[in-house]
Amino acid sequence: MDLSTIYKPGEALGGQEANIGSLLSPLINNAIIFTALASFTAVVFAGFNYITSSGDKAKVQQATTMLNYALLGLALAVSAFVITQIVGQIGGFEFLKPGI
Repeated sequence: MDLSTIYKPGEALGGQEANIGSLLSPLINNAIIFTALASFTAVVFAGFNYITSSGDKAKVQQATTMLNYALLGLALAVSAFVITQIVGQIGGFEFLKPGI
């Protein structure tokens, strides 16, 4: 299906050659990159909090909880990347297409 018939600004993404994949590809990639960077930053911050907790049980518990959630977010970002690649192969989208 031609994207320019569904979404008029889609003509800027390739005119008659534009498709849904060329519209969604940069959005999905940017969301995954942002999530991975936020999760990595949270892992570093949780590690810093753990190191500077000085044995205070409440701070250690808070740091480990933060670390668990950050690692869960990082795992979800990686799984989202893998799932989008699988869906892209099945649906014919090229999610990592350079030049978009």
